[in-house]
Amino acid sequence: MAHALAGKRLFPRVFVAWLAAAFCLSALLAAAPPQTIVAKDGAEMVLVPAGPFLMGSLEGEPDERPPHRVFLKAYYIDKHEVTHEQYARFLKATGRPPPVDWPGGQMPPQLARHPVVNVSFEDAEAYARWAGKRLPTEAEWEKAARGTNGWTYPWGNEPQGKKTASGADGKERTWPVGSFPDDVSPYGCYDMAGNVWEWTATWYEAYPGNQQRELEHGRKFKVIRGGGAIAYYQAEATRRTTDRARSVPYGVYDGLGFRCVKDL
Repeated sequence: MAHALAGKRLFPRVFVAWLAAAFCLSALLAAAPPQTIVAKDGAEMVLVPAGPFLMGSLEGEPDERPPHRVFLKAYYIDKHEVTHEQYARFLKATGRPPPVDWPGGQMPPQLARHPVVNVSFEDAEAYARWAGKRLPTEAEWEKAARGTNGWTYPWGNEPQGKKTASGADGKERTWPVGSFPDDVSPYGCYDMAGNVWEWTATWYEAYPGNQQRELEHGRKFKVIRGGGAIAYYQAEATRRTTDRARSVPYGVYDGLGFRCVKDL
């Protein structure tokens, strides 16, 4: 009889504990941000979770040194580079002038799904504000490209057998975004090893611990990342996730575009 009474008293406690655990689990799941979202400009964005990653490399140019750990808050980043058709909607809504390579100020229809180019840093920043986003920092761009395993390329550490919109496969022209399925990062971002170079919000400076100082350092040049099908002033794309280049903020170029990020 005593055992039966104890069992009756135990059952409500176990049930309550189970119910509390289930409630906590459902609350955690509800609080977790979605892996993908669609932004105001129609762009699909992928989640880059909070946490540290390895930035920089010993294998590249001197300005990529030293490798160092950086902690970033979670953010969303565009899955693809901003396209001509997305930029056309922005121009229609804001009345800003079109890129110089649009004949008669009109978007070339055949380039609708290609990354927009010949946009300055200010142009890219204005688009990002209109879309409720911003331009990525250099660190945010690199983490989205290489993940947390310190990969040399978006897909891993070996370049062989991977086709990207750069080098011989790039054919010195832009491509519709996402045309090269090999070129996808651990978080699902495409064309981070090719197609076009991309603006970042970061001024070109030496990394912490790098004693090499250059005339280009300071608030003069913005870092651009990614490499592209079109060489940037004779600089061929290496496809490496740590490769750094720079441009004056007012510069425009046939092989320079952008993608955006969004805070949670």
